[in-house]
Parts: sequence; structure tokens; C-alpha cells
Amino acid sequence: GYIVFIQIFDNMWTSIYLTVVLCNILFVFGAKDIFEAVAKSDISAIEQILSTDSSNQLNKKGPGGQTPLMNAVLSGKIGAVEALLKAGADVTIPEQDGYTPMHGAGFQGRAEIAKLLLDHGIPSLDVHSDGYIPMHRACWGQEDRHTDTVRVFLEAGVPVRYKAENGKTCWQMTKNKETKKLLKTYTAKLSPKSQEDL
Repeated sequence: GYIVFIQIFDNMWTSIYLTVVLCNILFVFGAKDIFEAVAKSDISAIEQILSTDSSNQLNKKGPGGQTPLMNAVLSGKIGAVEALLKAGADVTIPEQDGYTPMHGAGFQGRAEIAKLLLDHGIPSLDVHSDGYIPMHRACWGQEDRHTDTVRVFLEAGVPVRYKAENGKTCWQMTKNKETKKLLKTYTAKLSPKSQEDL
């Protein structure tokens, strides 16, 4: 009976060990990839994946040509954005239509993320090939979060009258009443002549 018990006990630990090894192998080879970790905002999984395969995972392109950073920005996963920036994610890689993470933050109205990107030295006046900057994209949005994002850009020094390639300013683009109020507050600081150009 004693030998049988040791054999069962030994097999149990061998089985547990093999299960742990198998889970780690599956984890590393895609059972849980970087995009899944970003979607869940699972910071420890992001760090684990990057610690084992950073060169292939950090700036990997996924659905829509998005990097993990762009995916995190668009989905509003601030913890994931922080982890990816800390790991050295390339902020200049665009998705399939050429939009960079700062444009994504503007379009989705991700004020906290826009601030985080600005704090990491990412320029706010990145002009896309369509002639718009990230603040213009925030001006198009109808929600309070878009107004908050416009505020972040203005506080970062983006000129309130910055014109897109088509000659329009944020004031002319937005239908958001709260964004209009915010822009009016900023334009009140300008000379009367400058206010006419809005």
C-alpha cells in the first residue's frame, strides 16, 4: 500500500508539474496573446507576455492593423496603455488607415489617455494625411468625454483656432454644445479680431 501511495503521489505532482508547464507553453505561444490581455486590461498578463516575447509582441499588428497600444487607446484601457508605454511601445506606428494613437485618443474622446500620451512626449499637432489633428477628431464627438479631450489638447497648448487643411477650425466642426462652451471660454482670452476668425 505504501509503494502504491508514493506512486500515486508522485504521479499527482508530475501531473501538476506537467499541467503548469503546458499552461506556460500555451500562454507563451498564443493561448493568451497580447490583444486578449489588452482587451481584459490584464496588466500582469501584458507584462508576462512582454517579458517572454517583447520583440514580437510589443508592436505586433493585429485586427485593423492595430498595435496593442492603438488597440488599448481605442478601447480606453488606460492601465494597458500605461504598461505598453512603460515597455517602450512605438507610438508612431499607425493602424491600417494611418491613424496613430494620439488620433485614436482624440476620435474616441479618451482624455486621460491623451494626457498620458502627451506626458510621454507624443506631439499633439500630428497632422494626418486627411488634414486633421487629434483635437479636430475630438471636436467631432458628441459626448462629454470628447469635450474633456478637447480641453486636454487646449491645456497642452494646441491653438484654439488651429485650422484643418480644409480651413475649418474646431468651432466650425463641432455640434457638441459643451465643446462650443469650452471653445468660447478659450476664445474669450483672444483679442476681438482673433475671435472673428473662429
